[in-house]
Amino acid sequence: MEKYIIKETIIKIIRKFFYARKFHEIIPPILNDALPLEANLRPFQTEQYFLPMSPERGLKKMLAQGVGNCFAIAQSFRNYEQLGTLHFNEFIMLEWYRKGAIFTDIMNDTEQLLRMINGKMDKKLVLSEKHFPQVSLNNLFETKIGEKLEKLINNEKLLHQIARKKNYIVEKETTWDELYDQLFVNEIENTFTNEPFFLVDFPSRISRLCKRQKDNPHFAERFELYIHGIEIGNGNTENTDTGEIRKYFEIEHKKSGMPIDEDFLASLDKMKHDIYAGMGLGIERLSLLFENSDI
Repeated sequence: MEKYIIKETIIKIIRKFFYARKFHEIIPPILNDALPLEANLRPFQTEQYFLPMSPERGLKKMLAQGVGNCFAIAQSFRNYEQLGTLHFNEFIMLEWYRKGAIFTDIMNDTEQLLRMINGKMDKKLVLSEKHFPQVSLNNLFETKIGEKLEKLINNEKLLHQIARKKNYIVEKETTWDELYDQLFVNEIENTFTNEPFFLVDFPSRISRLCKRQKDNPHFAERFELYIHGIEIGNGNTENTDTGEIRKYFEIEHKKSGMPIDEDFLASLDKMKHDIYAGMGLGIERLSLLFENSDI
């Protein structure tokens, strides 16, 4: 019962936070004739429809129609083969978008929201009065792996050499993305401390729906919020280059056989004359922190 009350309280606070800032609440559809394609994620489907993996599609349709700042608290479904404490087939996701904003603005939203939630919970997280720091993934690779990520982004041979030295199984068909994921999870993510921070400098090649950094296009204007070593949410400045995203969808279409979401691409095309940024945050993962706030 306590778990349910914690989740209910968090959702109430979230709605209060966004209503006070004049956001519109959107109720995205559950049945979709197509979905934005994402590497390593697969949806559940009926004979005709797909269940949403996030509220993103429904929110961006409304952004394209001019709704402005908006959010959704929605059931989301992911067809994970392996389930655990942090991965569920069905879960609740908070997602919000702001017009005329970039990813650093969404970081500010995220920190303000978390502090508001923390202030109203019986069990509280220990939060410093200082702003949550930004930690560069590029620099973490240099510290933990021995080479800056920037040097490895387009150097598959060097990445293979590093993985072999660390006794990872590397075969001809092992991809850059697979090695990156293994090194990140095993060498970097499991060393994170309990304090909240924003992880930044994600490679653009694994952040296709995120805008590239102007000064270094190898990296995306993207961040992830970590607390107690757990990824709580993922935010970014939106990439509205429909030509680039279509090419990415075509690659994923060949892998999965899923249809290309033409409605989603049309929404992005209508958004391309403005700047948007947004964030997806897992309610269950956030609730878990307050269930175990003494850790």
